[in-house]
Amino acid sequence: MLEAHTGKGTSLLFITTCLALCLAAPGAASAQEAAQDTDSSSSALPAAVAPQAQSASASDIVVTGSRVVTSGINAPTPVTVVSVEQLQLAAPRSLVDGVLQLPQFRGSVSVQNQANGTTASNGSAYLNLRGLGTSRTLVLMDGRRLAPNQNTSAVDAAMIPEALVKRVDVVTGGASAAYGSDAVAGVANFILDNKFVGLRVNAQGGLSTYGDNENYKVDVTWGASLADDRLHIVVSALDSYSGGVPKYADRHWVDRAKVAITNPNVTASNPASPTNPKQLVVLDGMSSIAANGGLITNTLLRGTTFDPGGTARAFQYGSLVSSSQMQGSDPGTFNPNLLLVLQAKQHRDQIYSHVSYDVSDNFSAFVQVLGSRNFIAFNSIPTFELSGTAFTIFRDNAFLPGSVRDVMLANNIESFSMGRLSDDIAIPHVHGVTETGMFTAGFDGKVAGSTWRYNGYAQIGRSKASYETRDDPISDNLYRAADAVVDPASGQIVCRSSLTSSDGCVPMNLFGYGSPSQASINYVLGTAYQTYRYHQDVAEVSANGTIFDLPGGPVALAFGASWRKESLVQTADEISQRIRTGAGIQGYPASLVDTLGGFERTNPQPAKGSYNVKEFFAEIELPLLRDLPLVRFLSINAAGRYVDYSTSGSAKPWKVGAVYQPFDWLRFRGTRSTDIRAPNLGELYRGSSQGTANVVDPFKNNANVAVLTGSVGNPNLTPEIAKGTTFGVVLTPRDAIPGLNISVDYYQVKIKDAISTLSAQQEITNCFQGAQEQCAFLQRGADGQLARILLPSFNAAFSTTKGVDTEISYLMPLDKLNGHWAGQLSTRLIVNYLDDLTTAIVGATAINMAGDLSQSYPKWMGTFQMNLDLGKPKLFLQERFISSGRYTSVDLSGGLVTASSIDQNRAPPVWYTDATLSYDISDRINAFFSVTNVLDKAPPQVPSYLTAGSGFGNAPVGGVKGLYDFIGRSFTLGVHFKM
Repeated sequence: MLEAHTGKGTSLLFITTCLALCLAAPGAASAQEAAQDTDSSSSALPAAVAPQAQSASASDIVVTGSRVVTSGINAPTPVTVVSVEQLQLAAPRSLVDGVLQLPQFRGSVSVQNQANGTTASNGSAYLNLRGLGTSRTLVLMDGRRLAPNQNTSAVDAAMIPEALVKRVDVVTGGASAAYGSDAVAGVANFILDNKFVGLRVNAQGGLSTYGDNENYKVDVTWGASLADDRLHIVVSALDSYSGGVPKYADRHWVDRAKVAITNPNVTASNPASPTNPKQLVVLDGMSSIAANGGLITNTLLRGTTFDPGGTARAFQYGSLVSSSQMQGSDPGTFNPNLLLVLQAKQHRDQIYSHVSYDVSDNFSAFVQVLGSRNFIAFNSIPTFELSGTAFTIFRDNAFLPGSVRDVMLANNIESFSMGRLSDDIAIPHVHGVTETGMFTAGFDGKVAGSTWRYNGYAQIGRSKASYETRDDPISDNLYRAADAVVDPASGQIVCRSSLTSSDGCVPMNLFGYGSPSQASINYVLGTAYQTYRYHQDVAEVSANGTIFDLPGGPVALAFGASWRKESLVQTADEISQRIRTGAGIQGYPASLVDTLGGFERTNPQPAKGSYNVKEFFAEIELPLLRDLPLVRFLSINAAGRYVDYSTSGSAKPWKVGAVYQPFDWLRFRGTRSTDIRAPNLGELYRGSSQGTANVVDPFKNNANVAVLTGSVGNPNLTPEIAKGTTFGVVLTPRDAIPGLNISVDYYQVKIKDAISTLSAQQEITNCFQGAQEQCAFLQRGADGQLARILLPSFNAAFSTTKGVDTEISYLMPLDKLNGHWAGQLSTRLIVNYLDDLTTAIVGATAINMAGDLSQSYPKWMGTFQMNLDLGKPKLFLQERFISSGRYTSVDLSGGLVTASSIDQNRAPPVWYTDATLSYDISDRINAFFSVTNVLDKAPPQVPSYLTAGSGFGNAPVGGVKGLYDFIGRSFTLGVHFKM
């Protein structure tokens, strides 16, 4: 069933139908096509929205972040408004890609930077404001919540119908009182044009300069106004595909992997120091305990490896050899991580419809349907067995080369351990389909002869996400097959276990790359399944209007109530739920005995949970003074909300803000707020999901070991409480410098009782330092080696972030021709400075991550845009900036990094240049050609840690992958058609 989503036949038919509609549909372009009902003052930068005809008065527009403020000039909370035109020019591949380029979004997740793990990598676009986490960013569509598609409660912003998006309002703080839980970092509100009339078709295609990541996108939107303009119908459909980049080896900059390895020169007699640090950044970091054809790691045979065909020879160790790592590699060793997918293959379909009817002049009703389907496929880390999961090979193994057996017999060696990097056995790969559907029905009304309006809606959201981890080794089968012997009765090579039972085992030859037979591989591999079903039901009613007048204007009041229920059911396959015992399997790794999960990878577990929440909210706007000396405007805004969760009790977020404008060209604004985030269903009830980690075990003389990890829920979590402060100044010197707008806003967010999951290294370090409660989550095998570390969620962290947002825009008309403007030049600069982002678990060392590139926290990020509009031709140029920073802020043992921690810890700044040239072929047709990363800038040489014993090269995982362009120069050619 999943395979159907990868095919292009349906997509080609879809494109053909769309083009036929374009050519056949009669009519003229609607005047509403270019309408933009954004008040130019709703952002600190009026030029953020391209100048267009106004389709609604400012009094009809409610600024995101407030339910009563109708003009951005009165809003105390900073709101960045970005038009859809700007987003399309900046990132033509998708609207969300343009949003993610805004410096306020740090560490956001999309298909371009998703991890290669077999859990929680679904190709969705999860927005992350301030780097505080996707679960702390509330994503809305027309001010209403959207249904999540995984257990973190995160919303896939890419399912929003981008062809109808008019603008995106980004509110950075103080929004919980207005919109509820999850808005700790802020709100991203996508505003749709549900009054669109006409036909619009967009079609485009592209690829990278390397000939891969081929992609296309086609969307068709139709709208009509019927029944004397009382009935409005809008329908929009989208089909998009990207082929991705199959493997890292397809990029030249990973030819030599730059990684951080353990310094073997650090010993008890020669401790770590700035001249002898714990870690060394090297090229070609590799494993010293595993090889592609197998590497013997103990006994007199240590250092023996096997060439293709099984011939034994001496392994050539590199330099700086430690217990598990080294610099350089044996000539016969290939880095299997180069086979990891650089960008996943993705196919996304959408359908959206909105129907509204004006029952009377004062009352209208609407229904809305949204459907989205997203398919993704990618390779994960190749199969590997090393450290605690290495193979135990006995001297009667039927495939053992005779030269090795002779040494064992001569020295009375019964068995040895062998580490193996086994991409010749399997490269597990994930196929996933996420389907989301939402049905909304609501009404809008106003009280005749008054300013009062009321509205309400009910919404049903359903999401189903299904994932398959294919070619996933089944642990029991793998170690059964590895223990091959000769059947004394038949003389045939069989599994030892088959001598006493009919288990169907097929023996596997592990000696030499390519030696395993296809039959044995088929026996070893299976498919892990997991399915998330997420239900969200929402109902809300609210009203707003004015109640009396103050010297500065009418006092506005809004109030309302809402109810929401969310539930999660996660199912998993039977093998993933097994307890591994190794019963009857000789040589079974002790580290796997009595551990949960029958596969080498994934091993999802069932989970089930739900909660409901009741909320009551109110907001008031008090315009105190207006048009007085030194007081052009003074206003106070206050909001409060009472929230009652069925799982964790009640909370009372609030906000107080003020706007003071002494002159027409100068205004000050500020807010103080308490925001909340309740634990999501994954944090509460998540069943264990498996991953891997490399850790230093202080209980074993700081040995570097690879362990399994398991993220688990905690039903005893309570809501996070955040204190937020913003203060800013806005300059609009229209008389002195027309078209110039400047805003500078300081922000600070402090989160108490933050819900956090410790890293595997943090847990083992805390346990070693005396935190006994952490020791309960460390699982060791019978041999005392670490086997698995559980990673539960805790209300055990605090987090503080502060920084400055700056926006500068300038709109300059060009020469006049025949009394009309010949064109205009608009520029915009958006810069974020991150001064502090400190996170710590209670009792652990606080670490300021500002400037840490591994977590997507550079101190400076900025985007500069220039748009030259000369009528038919238009040129858009963009520069994106990422400042220099540290590779890491965390020491090898999980503490604060020092000069004794690592010898190189700095990466240079990076600039990216993008350009789009468009031309109006006619009043109906516009063509464009776009190039992103014009100079084909490679990502900086930021080292990664070793995974599976081999270097990735240039940190293609985690936060760094979210910062930099890993695809390279890319081209997009497209056409917009409207009628």
